[in-house]
Amino acid sequence: MKFCEKCGSLMKPNESGSSFECDCGHSEGAGNEHVTTEKIEREVPDIVVKEEGDKVLLPETEADCECGNKKAYYWIEQTRSADEAPTRFYRCTKCMHTWREYS
Repeated sequence: MKFCEKCGSLMKPNESGSSFECDCGHSEGAGNEHVTTEKIEREVPDIVVKEEGDKVLLPETEADCECGNKKAYYWIEQTRSADEAPTRFYRCTKCMHTWREYS
């Protein structure tokens, strides 16, 4: 890691890896330093709502939807790091609007 001498922010390597660039506009040559970058792509899981005929197989709870309905299906997913609380998703039983709440 290299920090900007001008503003102290973390500098990022340019596309070729020959220099470091800062958001403030300052740049420095990489010199003898070895620069590597790796882009990590995360697979986003599909949400599958299982239905049996007209019946949705998710638990229901009381929740206020923007359409005025007071019931929603819900499910829980770990969308952030493991040391943070899981995210609860809701889907209105009437209009099927979907929203989330972070714990």
